[in-house]
Amino acid sequence: MPLGTFEREVLRIIAANRNPDSYVGGATVLNQSPQSSRTSRDIDLFHDIESALESAVAADKAALEAAGFDVDVSRAFPGFVRAVVKRGPDRTKLEWVYDSAFRFFPVEPDEELGYHLNFWDAATNKVLAASGRAEIRDYADLIALHQNHLSLGTLVWAAAGKDAGLSPAFILGELSRVQRYPAEAYKGLLLTSPTDPTALKQIWLRALEEAGILFESVLAKAPVGCLFLDPAGIPRCPTQETLPTLKPHFGTVRGSLPRIAAASPGGS
Repeated sequence: MPLGTFEREVLRIIAANRNPDSYVGGATVLNQSPQSSRTSRDIDLFHDIESALESAVAADKAALEAAGFDVDVSRAFPGFVRAVVKRGPDRTKLEWVYDSAFRFFPVEPDEELGYHLNFWDAATNKVLAASGRAEIRDYADLIALHQNHLSLGTLVWAAAGKDAGLSPAFILGELSRVQRYPAEAYKGLLLTSPTDPTALKQIWLRALEEAGILFESVLAKAPVGCLFLDPAGIPRCPTQETLPTLKPHFGTVRGSLPRIAAASPGGS
């Protein structure tokens, strides 16, 4: 159950208010799949322009209150609004956030969420967030991404393209420094199955080591700040053998879809 039942209900109520300028982002996107390893209890709504954020706050608050929810705004300043949404004993945190329009792919329509940030943009955003803060949920999400989607090194390499002041090596070093947690920190982590902190740490350390090897042995002469797409437009972890067959895909304002080359027609 990647999203809590209450969170799903909140998202259903406000889905009609989502559009390409106001879309679901953050861990909700990463943990939307039923196969997700962590239950997400916070909802992040991203906006490219502040006026869209202001309109979204008003529309979402009205829709939720009309549906019988209480919406208590606890923090508000330009570019950021936080509220606690409640009904009976249930509650969740809802945040409307201004975010850069620079991304790898366009936002996508979604039957459940209305519109959401592309999965790979959410993943690279998670890398940048985790390099600058100590939140165990980031640690768990990055390990899940590494195990089930793209290697940590591949995501770090791409994430560097979203901040010109950061190199992949610097981001990797910050992840190694920041993402460290005592045993008690795991108690509040809403994982869908029991986990061993020691086992997670071993996976994390191997991921960091493999990322360093990837940078030095495979990507030393590759363009920085991009994803590497296969001929079908799917991001892949490059190896020395596959790198020449993969196409670098860079971020742009509002993102872009990759051009997939059509197969050449056969002849006789």
